[in-house]
This record gives sequence, structure tokens and C-alpha cells, in this order.
Amino acid sequence: MCGFAGQTDFGGIDRAALAPRLAAALERLRPRGPDSQDSWFDARCALANTRLAVQDLSSAASLPMQAHGLVIAYNGEIYNFRELRDELTAAGHAIASSGDSEVLLAGWQHWGEGLLPRLAGMFALALWDAEKSELILVRDRLGKKPLLYKAESGRCTFASELAALETLLESRPALDQQALRMLFTLRYVPEPLSIAEGVRKLPAGHLARVTAAGVEERRWYDPLAGRPPIYSDPAEAEQDLVRHFDGAVRRRLIADVPLGVFLSGGIDSALVAASMTRAGERVRSFTVGFADAAEYYEERPAAERVARHLGTEHMAIEISPQDARAAIDAVFLGLDEPFADSSAVPAYLLARETRRHVTVALSGDGADEVFGGYRKYQGELMAARYRALPALLRSGLIEPLAAALPERKSSPLLERTRRLRRFTRHAGKDAVGRQAGWMRLMDEGELERLFVASERAPDLEHMVAELRREAGDDDPLNAMLHADTRLGLAGDMLVKSDRMSMANSLEVRCPFLDHRVVECAEAMPGAFKLAPGEGKRVLRRAFAGRLPKEVFELPKKGFEIPIAEWLTGPLDELTRRSIDADRLRRQGIFRAEQPRRWYADLKAGRRDSSEKLWTLIAFQAWCENFRPDLAA
Repeated sequence: MCGFAGQTDFGGIDRAALAPRLAAALERLRPRGPDSQDSWFDARCALANTRLAVQDLSSAASLPMQAHGLVIAYNGEIYNFRELRDELTAAGHAIASSGDSEVLLAGWQHWGEGLLPRLAGMFALALWDAEKSELILVRDRLGKKPLLYKAESGRCTFASELAALETLLESRPALDQQALRMLFTLRYVPEPLSIAEGVRKLPAGHLARVTAAGVEERRWYDPLAGRPPIYSDPAEAEQDLVRHFDGAVRRRLIADVPLGVFLSGGIDSALVAASMTRAGERVRSFTVGFADAAEYYEERPAAERVARHLGTEHMAIEISPQDARAAIDAVFLGLDEPFADSSAVPAYLLARETRRHVTVALSGDGADEVFGGYRKYQGELMAARYRALPALLRSGLIEPLAAALPERKSSPLLERTRRLRRFTRHAGKDAVGRQAGWMRLMDEGELERLFVASERAPDLEHMVAELRREAGDDDPLNAMLHADTRLGLAGDMLVKSDRMSMANSLEVRCPFLDHRVVECAEAMPGAFKLAPGEGKRVLRRAFAGRLPKEVFELPKKGFEIPIAEWLTGPLDELTRRSIDADRLRRQGIFRAEQPRRWYADLKAGRRDSSEKLWTLIAFQAWCENFRPDLAA
């Protein structure tokens, strides 16, 4: 893993002015690459790279790298680089280093853009071609590695992180109001928006060609192009899935440093660990749990059963509220954009402890989005039956009763009532409205009551509808999974994984997000993946013999913290500081009444407004860390 930053200016690079800014960007990116940092300049382009050495630990693989008439800044891992290197050397290319960076340079010289479909891995890169006087920015198929850029009057500034990018700008961008409203709609800022006005996240699977004429951005990866025909035989689908998944795991075991696996006790991480053991790997596994928390949040016993079954070298990490409080500043500092998924806290702590033992960790991330593991997919199956009920019964009886139910997660019963409330709010809508509803933190009315300025948020329903159409699939579940993968996975899950692991200089690899596994899943009918009461159906059937039966029968648990209990308990001071009326009035962004109502409702046990409060806390922390002019 690495981080990079740079700038191209077709009017000419002012090295004396840019060099100290580039050094500041490298310092910000140091956790992404603690092993080495370097920069490169020519008349029209400057590149800087930090490096976490995983493949070829020698200085021969240092970045930025210049070879084959090209210069590259790069973040990621190419798992099939050895096969590509063999092809390229057979074609006459001399490759001196034994890592993947020089393979990318030789591959671009040989194949041009034709290199990209050949790559298996996660990557973001900036490639400068001095002869053509053009900069190429590329991001991997699913957006596992970040890349942002700002183009203005013959200049393009780019980086792995927003804070690093802003060090290279002559003036700090204004707050993007559309992005801010999306933060309070989704808990994250979806690509291509960023919280900084004029700064764009290069979308997953896209390429930007930067020349003196401007920026041409286009998609290089079409998830439906070359997809195999839809499977009709479940056995064939299961066989192909096993082959692709085991291959994905084996490829992710290539490293010149120690590696391990995150083990939650759920089937996703358990299958990753099982495949690692089948590959002959000595497996170190790591899990996290919460001291004095409700059983709903506890995964350590299940993880330990899996570890014993597989014979892994297992470590369980316990998090107390005090641990969380002590880590929160580091968590928010690692998130260089406001981000309100509270599971970033345990993700950070798990990554921190794991990094004490290994440099690379495999993860089960992505299986829920690809194979239909979340409870909302079961909700989709139930929604048709719900809408068949008389409208008067739904609106006059069921929905008012459900709205009166408690929302807290402190017991399995209360969690079920919370889910029922959420279900009845959205189940009567059409498919697009339901999917957008499952995603929403706040609706437009609540946003209007929260913000001082009157400005509508981007149309989430339109975004969801476009992504569902993009799927090109009449199967409603597949359309839903596609939209969730391109929106929620890219904007939430992968951001959390990248930022929290990189804050601790830990590389995380996700076999379920290997493009061959994803494409195999996309070629399955929805019924292969989901049945009433059975999510990720094809995973359970394809890998039934690899784990004890009880692992497959465990109820779905999210990677969550008891945030409601903590915000009015050990984190109460942080909460009250974030909603302080004087502070909010000085900021001039939020109305004070709404956040204080959330707090009062949470304190009294009337409504679980913890996620809304946490979103505001996350924004305030971002202001304090990165935008003191907005912190008030």
C-alpha cells in the first residue's frame, strides 16, 4: 500500500513554490507508506509517493518510479503481476525490479489502456507521459483505493487523500453544500462528490486523461461487458464460485511480509480463513469485541469457535468505552473527509492491534453487497406481501403501531422492533423508493429543519434509479445489489476499510471483491443468492462442507458499536460539545434546535437518534482537524 500526490501544470511547474507543499502532502500521507517517501519533478509535472513495502522490499521498487519512458505514482497491489511480467519479458521488455510497479509501466508502454482489463487487484495510479505531455489517472474496478483531483486553468492537482491534495492548492476550497447534505443523507459523501467544492473523486472503474486541452474522464471498466450468460444450473454456479473464490484467496496470499485475517465469526470472514488454511497457509486471525456490551454486539465467542475448528493462531481484542474514547481522535484524524459510519471506531482499533503482528490482513468485506447478505434484502422479499395488505390497514394501524415501538439495539427483542419500524416506513414504496429508504439517514424534511441555508440535497432516488438501470438486469435483486455495490460499498465500506487500515499502515485485501468473483455473482439469478430467511444462499451451499453447520446458521450481525449507550454515557461530553447551541450558531451551518432534540430523545429513550448525532459529531471533528475556520 502507498499514498501519492502530485500536480501537472501545462504552463510550467514552479518547483521552488511546489516542493514544500509536496513535502507537506507526503507527511500527511506517511501512515499509508511509512517505509519510504520520495518525489519527482520535471517541467510540467511533479509526483510524490509514500510506500508501505509488501512486494519487493528493496529500494529497486521505490516510488515514484521512472522507466520505459514513463513515470508512475501508485497505490495498491496487482495480484497477477508475475503473469503479466512473464508476458512482457517474453515480448522483449526488460524489468529490473521484482514488484508490481515496474510491470505497470512496462504494461502501459506495451498495451496502453489495454493493460487495465488485464489487471487483477486494487489500485489507483497517476502516470505521466512526458513525450505525449499527458497525465493518466486511473482507479480500480470497484474503487478500493482512493483518488481525488481538482482541475483548473491548465493545472490538475491530485492525491490519495483530500487533506494531502489541499496542501498543494494555493487556496482552500469552499465547503461543498451538496456533499454536506449527502453526508447527512447517507452518513458518507458518495463519489464523485467530495466535501471540498471543485474537488472530484475519480469514480470507480474510471480513467481521466489530463492534457493541455483539459480533462477527459470516462469509464474504462463496464461491469456487464463480457459477463457470462446468466447461470441456469445452481451446481455450475457453485462450482465456478468455489474456483474463483479460492483463486482470489491464493492470489492475495502473495506477500514478502507477515499476513493474517480478520475473523468476525460470520460466514464471510470464516470462509476466507478456511480457504487460507486449504492453501496451506499458517493463519493468524484477529477479532474484536466490546466490554460490558449487550450480546447483540458480541462476536468473539463465534469467532473463537471458527478459529478452533480451523486451527488458526487466534487473538481476540476487547474494546471498552474508554478505549473507544481514547481512539476517537485518531479515528477522525484518519478520516480526511467527514464520515459517519460509527463502526470506523472498532475498525481502527482492530487494524491497530492487528498491525502489531502482521502487515497484511485478508477480510470478508463485500460479500454482503455481492451475495445479498444484509437484512434489507430479506425486507425486499417481504415487501411484496406487505404491499398486498389493504392500504388502510397499513397506514391506519400497522404503521402507527410500529412507529410507537422502541428503537434501541440493547437486546435481540429491541433490535427486532427497530427493524420493524424501519421496514414499515419503506416497504410500501416502489423498488427505487424502498432501496433509497433503506439507505437514508434523514429525509428532505429533516434536512430542511437541520440546515440554516435552504438547499435541496442531490436526488438520492434518481441516483439509485440510474444505478439500477446501469445493471442491465431485469432481476430486481440483482439491480438492487448492483446499486448497493456502486454506491454503499464504494462510499462506505471500502472507505472505512481503506482509511482505518491505512491510518495504521496495514494493508487489507478482500477476496470477495476480486473482479472474477463479483462477475460470477452478477451472472447468477437473484434466487441463487437469496431465499426467504436465507441470505447469501449460494455461499452457504457452495462451501457447506468447509465450516461447522452452526456457523452457517448464526444470525446476521453487523460490525457495530453500542453507539446509543456510549453517546449518553462515556461519550456524553463529546456529544454535548458537538451540539452546543452557541457553537452551532457561530458556525452558521446548522439550526441548534434539531440536534438538541435528537439528544433529548436519545437521553430519554424516546427515539434512537444516535446515528444522526454521530454524523454531526463526525462533521465537527473533521472541522476541528482539517477546517478550523469552520470549527467555531
